[in-house]
Amino acid sequence: MEFGPGIDDPDDDEPSLTPPAPGQLPGPLAQPTPVTPSASRERQDDIRHPDVVVQLTGEDGNAFAILGTVRRALRQAGHGDDVDEFFAEATSGDYQHLLWTCMRWVTVR
Repeated sequence: MEFGPGIDDPDDDEPSLTPPAPGQLPGPLAQPTPVTPSASRERQDDIRHPDVVVQLTGEDGNAFAILGTVRRALRQAGHGDDVDEFFAEATSGDYQHLLWTCMRWVTVR
């Protein structure tokens, strides 16, 4: 009984799929950007209150829990006058926006 061409039979019409050489990767994979200490210093300068450190990794990832943790930390650090501005900015977008806002306002661990 003949079923037709097999899976392992080569097709002359289709090009062969070969991976590119490591030096020929497309896009951002071609030249990875090294992380330098100056890049982390620039990031630290962008944080509005770098003295406020908040542990979010390994904690409850619920948006309300994150908001409460950051608001509490801001108040305890003496930045209670900024809490309303933080809350308005953090809740003005989606979950990803909330996380980015937290990272711009405080040091997140």
